[in-house]
Amino acid sequence: MLASILLGIVIFAYATFMIVRFVKRSRQGKCAACELNKSCQSGCSVVTPEQRHNLLQVMK
Repeated sequence: MLASILLGIVIFAYATFMIVRFVKRSRQGKCAACELNKSCQSGCSVVTPEQRHNLLQVMK
């Protein structure tokens, strides 16, 4: 009985955490919420392709 209550609490807490995280990320926008936003090549930012290439060369 106690184990099932604890399991229910853990599942409910995880679901709540995932919903809150989803809402926060959706408010940030597509590229701001992406984990790869610092090294992304998709062009979400206002950086030109030449500037992006130069930044990547500096990072190497």
